[in-house]
Amino acid sequence: MPDKVSMIVFSGTDDKLIPVGVISQAAAALGYEVQIFFTGWAMFKLLKEPMPETWPKEFEGMVPKLKEGLARVKAPSWKDMLKEAKKMGAKVYVCSLMAEAAGLKKEHFDPSLVDDIVGVTTFLENARGGQVLFI
Repeated sequence: MPDKVSMIVFSGTDDKLIPVGVISQAAAALGYEVQIFFTGWAMFKLLKEPMPETWPKEFEGMVPKLKEGLARVKAPSWKDMLKEAKKMGAKVYVCSLMAEAAGLKKEHFDPSLVDDIVGVTTFLENARGGQVLFI
């Protein structure tokens, strides 16, 4: 059985989405089977017209310095890292329950980011036997 990492992404703040990009790209590059399940507020970041960048209030004062540092080291955006992970085989799913509750269908989501809308049972079956991270 290949190494597997699955992520449940609930938070829609950019401080949480940066690690999603980093981990998914690194795991895919190492040959891991990668799946990411976006639910809650995070799924709105995958829309064709996503919600604006958001940061937790307690970190707002540090955001400019972090952004400056990321630009200095030429770090790609979390979305670009996620797209690279997808090129290496990672799969990105949106939670069907949350999408339905929000009145969203597959065509509302950016097709360069989202593979499909699936239920949690599909996610759990795919995650079986691997590492699951909650972000």
